[in-house]
Amino acid sequence: MRKDEFAEKVAKKVDETPKHVGNIIDIEWETIAEVLKKGDEVVFPFGKFVLHKRPARTGRNPLTGETIKIAARVVPQFKPGKKFKDYFAK
Repeated sequence: MRKDEFAEKVAKKVDETPKHVGNIIDIEWETIAEVLKKGDEVVFPFGKFVLHKRPARTGRNPLTGETIKIAARVVPQFKPGKKFKDYFAK
């Protein structure tokens, strides 16, 4: 499901326009990114967004077989909550 389809479904449930809901979704994601960039977590009842540190490692170029160094980096990660996991376990 694409963002515009999602916004349309939510808009019908809350009696709003899909454009307004789409703007709220954009603001929500921007805010989550800002909070994560500061080093904090974003916790919702269905799960939480955190930053995950990936250490530096050695990799291999699949075309040439050459060994390469992959730098350490920080990536956003979503960890689903218990209720969210249980919903799909049924």
